[in-house]
Amino acid sequence: MKTGLRLLLLGAFCAATTVAHAHHSFSGIFDGDKPIEVTGVITKVDWVNPHSYVHLQATDKAGQKVDWSFESLPPAFLKRAGFKREMLPIGATVTIYGFAARDGSQHLGWVKKYKFPDGREIQVTADNPADAKFN
Repeated sequence: MKTGLRLLLLGAFCAATTVAHAHHSFSGIFDGDKPIEVTGVITKVDWVNPHSYVHLQATDKAGQKVDWSFESLPPAFLKRAGFKREMLPIGATVTIYGFAARDGSQHLGWVKKYKFPDGREIQVTADNPADAKFN
């Protein structure tokens, strides 16, 4: 009986620490003073909690293909704002305005705004998410 209880508590602890580790604030990973702009083709969209991701293939200044990952708000936040997963179809070209990773990680950013070739713009976070109330 004691072994079963210990295993149950260990399992609950592991599950809780995994969730806590996966979620973070904007300012823990990204730098609001490092704006970036990347245009590329959407290759994958992870519409998952605790943060959604959009993956792009862009071309760098040397003409090389580069894979980017952009983090954004949880799907529930985006849905409440009228944003839908279908607005980011695989193969579509998009320009993402956002912020670079604080540690200088290559090809990782936070989405502030999407701009599509037809001129549509969708802003999903504040100008500096570190100042926003959802963190």
